[in-house]
Amino acid sequence: MSQEAVLLTIKLLFAGASLAIVAIFVVRPVVRMLREKPDIDLLMPDFNQLGEDADELEIPLDPEGRSVDRSEMIQSARDNPQDTALMVQRWLRDRK
Repeated sequence: MSQEAVLLTIKLLFAGASLAIVAIFVVRPVVRMLREKPDIDLLMPDFNQLGEDADELEIPLDPEGRSVDRSEMIQSARDNPQDTALMVQRWLRDRK
């Protein structure tokens, strides 16, 4: 085997190993992350533990003036995803 053939073989092995490493450590985690649906429970803050920040966030109140239960808000968001998306869009637009 000539020296050029050995160098070509080494270069091809290095390129193949590099591609395999990128696929394992970059592509697979990104694909896995994109396949997962976000858990809305993790995205919703627990309004009962906010303390002083609660006034700033305008926590929704029911007609009697009590704060709405977190599980009720999550269920309402799941039942009305379009309304929830519009509310979040408005909230983000107002925060700018």
